[in-house]
Amino acid sequence: MKKHLLYSLVLGTAFGYFSCSPPRQMISKLRGDCGGPDDGRFTIAANNIRLMYGYPVPASTSHFIVNVDGKFASNYGGLGSQVHHFCTVKKMKVEGARKFSEMEFFFEGIKITQRLIPVNGDLVEVDSLTPARYFRIEYEFKNDNPATKNVGLHLLIDNMISDNDAPKLDGDGKRVRVETRFSGEEVPKQVFLYRTEGDLTDHTAEILTTKGKAVKPDELAIGRWPYFHTVVWDYTPSGAEYTDAACLLKWNPKPITFQQKHTVATYYGMARKSNKPNDPDPGIAAVFTEKEGPNLICDTIFFDNADAKLSAKFTQAIEQMLQGKDLTKIQGILIEGHTDAKGTDAANVEYSRKRAKVVVDYFVKKGIPEYKIVPKGFGEMYADQSENSVANGNPKDRNSVITLYYKP
Repeated sequence: MKKHLLYSLVLGTAFGYFSCSPPRQMISKLRGDCGGPDDGRFTIAANNIRLMYGYPVPASTSHFIVNVDGKFASNYGGLGSQVHHFCTVKKMKVEGARKFSEMEFFFEGIKITQRLIPVNGDLVEVDSLTPARYFRIEYEFKNDNPATKNVGLHLLIDNMISDNDAPKLDGDGKRVRVETRFSGEEVPKQVFLYRTEGDLTDHTAEILTTKGKAVKPDELAIGRWPYFHTVVWDYTPSGAEYTDAACLLKWNPKPITFQQKHTVATYYGMARKSNKPNDPDPGIAAVFTEKEGPNLICDTIFFDNADAKLSAKFTQAIEQMLQGKDLTKIQGILIEGHTDAKGTDAANVEYSRKRAKVVVDYFVKKGIPEYKIVPKGFGEMYADQSENSVANGNPKDRNSVITLYYKP
């Protein structure tokens, strides 16, 4: 059992999206007036199988950070005062039959354009009505400042494959079991992210760093989302086994002269199944965070010590959440499982996942499609870490937080 530096943070504040945990005024303070209604953060799925945390809920735990001459800006507002938080206006660009998202940000005289461009299995850009296998996640920098600027990018991808938010990853065919950073020539050309470890016949996401129009990152790290989502630029991998998995891709600063453009990109999507080399491209889709999203309906379900069973009291609470609702108008549901600080980290992560899953199962029985329900197990990350709670536990920390996104 470890002492977590993050336990004092409010859950939604740490995430930076609209969750039921923090008061509304805290979210307003966190996000601030950042220059537009949208921040460009996204989550990805293929055929309704989520490949990043969040889909189909308009809430993302992935983000980017731009480095301009050692100054930092991000589309995530939870990184503290050293990082400028910027927002934009969401656009869909149309070029002939193609349609893709394009969002512009401005920082220190640099225009940053983020694009999510759908491509097929051959990495060819496709018609907006044609199934795609990957998104090319692309960032173009244009220097509008007369002075030369050094510009780099840091991209965080919070991995979640279907219902598994703790997928194991391969780098160029080698299983990566502990938090690891690759640099230079060691950066994998291909990363697999498994729902079922090592099984390509099950849902598997894929990152491509060198093919097509990808620009190989200078660094790629595989490890713990709870740590990675607080990283601004430099970081030290722990070498510890990871559960809640994430990837960091980093392109080091490059000098860009006045009016010069520079682009970095990677591909993220659904891997081909090994027993079906010619399987059709799935329909890949993205959902973006919403500053003013749907109505939120919230509740917290509590559990007994070392237990993951729903009591009659809390099944009734779920029934009340759904009472009078048109289930087809539920956009998505986040289920966030937690434990107290008693016990080992590994055991607590497993308990928290079970506590999320039992709530998921109940909603599915009520007729809500499972792909709309996003479970996540945080273990003891946000638990009270006082000496008494570590020794004896704390009933308030043994819970699942439910955030239901409803658009009447």
